[in-house]
Amino acid sequence: MARDQMFDIVAIGGGTAGLVTAAGSAGLGASVALIERDRLGGDCLWTGCVPSKALISTARVAHHFRDAAAHGLRPVQPQIEGADVLASVRAARAEIEPHDDPERFRAMGVDVVEGAARFVSPHEVEVDGRRIRARRFVVATGSRAAVPPIPGLEEAGYFTHAEAFDRDTIPASLAVVGGGPIGVELAQAFRRLGSEVTVVELLDRLMVREEPELAELLTSRLRGEGIEIRTGHVVTRVDRAGDRRRVTIAAAGTRSATIRRPRPRRSR
Repeated sequence: MARDQMFDIVAIGGGTAGLVTAAGSAGLGASVALIERDRLGGDCLWTGCVPSKALISTARVAHHFRDAAAHGLRPVQPQIEGADVLASVRAARAEIEPHDDPERFRAMGVDVVEGAARFVSPHEVEVDGRRIRARRFVVATGSRAAVPPIPGLEEAGYFTHAEAFDRDTIPASLAVVGGGPIGVELAQAFRRLGSEVTVVELLDRLMVREEPELAELLTSRLRGEGIEIRTGHVVTRVDRAGDRRRVTIAAAGTRSATIRRPRPRRSR
């Protein structure tokens, strides 16, 4: 079994936290290893900050076209091609990607190790048969979307925020399960790009970690843009017939209701 030197710090996970830990520690003279099982950059580069803000930026431009009268200009209905919009989002991601390239960190003196780590002792991890020892470990493995156990969801098909930016089309209609920051920002962006959107939130308001006044203002704004908001509701079932999906929701003490949306169409 191959054994490595004793590093001062080993960062497990090559997202923002791991990258900053590795670069900062190496800059201060520490010996550092950075372990990543997939791609450096993590959520921020691939599924979060960079692609989501690129999508939001494009959606904001489309909204300003429609809302131009508020600025004394003639409103214009934007011509939206979903494939072009999402290609531009991926282009923004590709522009940032070199900053998280493994060779850039190796040039800083960081030993970048590709593979999945597992602890084999308090001071040792194993990656593909290689033993790596360290005085300190930083576990920065991130998180993933929690998919609720909704009957029929797996069979009907769905996407999370992690897959939203690798699509080739803007959905004609979209049910967003969860009214937190990620759900709300994607709901507004896709609505501004032409989707019919419903947000279903279990609790009694959106953005429950924010001030109630802010949540109320945001909800009013989203409804004003044509987004249907169903707080205090849960999705009880998802069914699929061909290329159409039917989402059934319910609130305590009420009958289930079905979200009905038009057939999918090509983005315009």
